[in-house]
Amino acid sequence: MSAHCLPIATALSIYQRACMADRALLRETGKELTEKWTELEWQTLWYSGAFGTLFRSTRGAAIEIVQLGFWNREPGPDFVHASIRVDGQSIQSGDIEFDMHVADWESHGHSQNSDFDQVILHLFLHRSGAERFTRTSRNREVIQVHLQKEVELFNAPSGKVALGRCAKPLQELDPSTTDVLIEAAAQIRITRKADQFRRAVSVHGMDEALFQAFAVALGYKLNKLPFLLLAQRARLRFLRDQGLAAEAILFGLAGFLGKQIPGSEPNREYLAQLWQHWWRRHQELNELVISPKQWRFGMTRPNNHPHRRLGALAELVRRWKELRLLKPSLVDVGDWLKGISHPFWDYHFSLNSNRTEKSVVLIGQTRINEILANVIFPMLTLNHKNDWETFKQIPAELGNRNLALVCQRLFGSTEREQQHTKYLYQQQGLLQIFEDFCLSDLTNCENCKFPSMAQELKKTLR
Repeated sequence: MSAHCLPIATALSIYQRACMADRALLRETGKELTEKWTELEWQTLWYSGAFGTLFRSTRGAAIEIVQLGFWNREPGPDFVHASIRVDGQSIQSGDIEFDMHVADWESHGHSQNSDFDQVILHLFLHRSGAERFTRTSRNREVIQVHLQKEVELFNAPSGKVALGRCAKPLQELDPSTTDVLIEAAAQIRITRKADQFRRAVSVHGMDEALFQAFAVALGYKLNKLPFLLLAQRARLRFLRDQGLAAEAILFGLAGFLGKQIPGSEPNREYLAQLWQHWWRRHQELNELVISPKQWRFGMTRPNNHPHRRLGALAELVRRWKELRLLKPSLVDVGDWLKGISHPFWDYHFSLNSNRTEKSVVLIGQTRINEILANVIFPMLTLNHKNDWETFKQIPAELGNRNLALVCQRLFGSTEREQQHTKYLYQQQGLLQIFEDFCLSDLTNCENCKFPSMAQELKKTLR
């Protein structure tokens, strides 16, 4: 069998077996990559549907989430008006509480607080040594679900890495074989993203799930979670009913409009327009405003400033019907996104920045490609309308830190890196390899299964 006719199915099978072995290793260590996340960030992921809708309780009952409920900004449980089905029986309605530790129910005084008497589900991430029960002030036992933290990471940790053990066996493979392996990883990545999108659709509906996905994509790497949280709190259906006020509501809920109109004098006309709409609603929506500490403004290029990204999201809301009427194809959506513009944000990088001499595209090609890869193609995959060959022709734009790290570990040399990063699907495949192996292996390559997988591919070709 020559390298040029290695079936993608063979590469997929080999990759998945190695990936399962490395994921098992990660679970055995008991170490997590997301310990620094706050409870609010975990709740945001829960509400996005990232954990799914089917669970086992701590007592073994089958739990199906029928309705996630709604964020509660008042004292009491985290989510209200939720509904679940236990062991396939009739639907139960009530509230949901999300805690970092199972013991938080007692330590936070929920068992003595009548505001928590309607809780039907207690979610937690960490167990304690002794078995703990969740009971209300009326001594009613509440179903517990221990959530497993195996969800897609928005911000994978980064740092310097040396050439990995996988570099040598990869050098012995024909470049086309290496690329088939990368393509297999890319297909797995798209499949996982489609599954994640499917979960979001199942709990929020297609439009809200798509809106949240766009928000995450525009959030860039440092602000994906606050953008997701904002999309969840604002809700597309609500925004589309607000007409011209929708943009102001987005900026107000983001916490970017204070009591005083910010910005330099030339920008005050636009800011005054935003404030004119926001002041009428800010008391009603004040409990939903995102805390300033959620946002990251440092180490971002001017074009990636959260203010400007939010301006792009507001424009998408305004033109949502137009977007949804597009032919569901990568080419059509990509061309449409290139034409997105905004009279203020075409010439500004933030609410406080001076006007630029020339207009700057609101959504650049690099971000468009990210949207096509992380939003549109997974959606098309979910609807069985994806065209893999068309996806493979999308050229790569700028890379990112994690892509540079995995290329350094796998290839070392710039020449070999360039061979396998020309197209977007190659970048997606390499990022998946980074997540499945480089991040999952905690032994500095010693127990990583990727090198043996490369060796297995080599044997397959003999």
